[in-house]
Amino acid sequence: MKKILQKLANRYGYSINRLSNPAVNPFTAMQKLLMGIKEPIILDVGAYHGYISLAFRKMFPMSTIYAFEPFEESFEHLKANTASDPRINAFNFGLSNRNGTQSFHSNTMSGTNSLLATDESGTRTWGKKLLETREIVQAQFKTIDSVVEKMHIPRIDLLKLDVQGAEPLVIEGASEACRRGIIGVIFSEVITQPTYRDQKRLDEVLASFYNNGFDLYNIYYMSLMREGRLRQVDVIFTKAAG
Repeated sequence: MKKILQKLANRYGYSINRLSNPAVNPFTAMQKLLMGIKEPIILDVGAYHGYISLAFRKMFPMSTIYAFEPFEESFEHLKANTASDPRINAFNFGLSNRNGTQSFHSNTMSGTNSLLATDESGTRTWGKKLLETREIVQAQFKTIDSVVEKMHIPRIDLLKLDVQGAEPLVIEGASEACRRGIIGVIFSEVITQPTYRDQKRLDEVLASFYNNGFDLYNIYYMSLMREGRLRQVDVIFTKAAG
């Protein structure tokens, strides 16, 4: 667990001595929010190599996780890293606003791969080469609503999103699940500076959560550009009361 938390700390910019404070660490906050749910159901959308899925399994020993990764190379890492855990179900497709094959941008740094094409301003936001597109591949995508129906998922206690600017598309594809109120907590990365083409502004991304029945719980890890401009945050939303 300590090694996994250290990797997450490095990934999200936290120091280990802050990991137990829910005011500054989203993972501790999620433990608090899911307290009392004995067997939480978690969707890890944009699972990449599976590190967060593994951390969730340590945090929630009785959880069942559905991990989705559309990029074949990343999926192979995901599958290898989670193969020994029968409660992590890995799928080689992504989640979006429609079912079917879509163009997917494979970039120099695979963690920046996205349904959205790289914006020319991305270099200024993140530095050179990270977002350079190597190739455009065809990948499979489904909606949360279709996955919930086909896999007979009764509820989603935690929905984690790390899909590089495509978060509103995933929520659009979960309209029925949102209407039914079966999603409890959302943990999402939100990019706030131009990085991908057709990327929504921060207010538009937040509105996509608000308009589908969620309230903002907290904001974490404000990543800044050199001049101090906000470029990315992590957010937790909870199902609106009533």
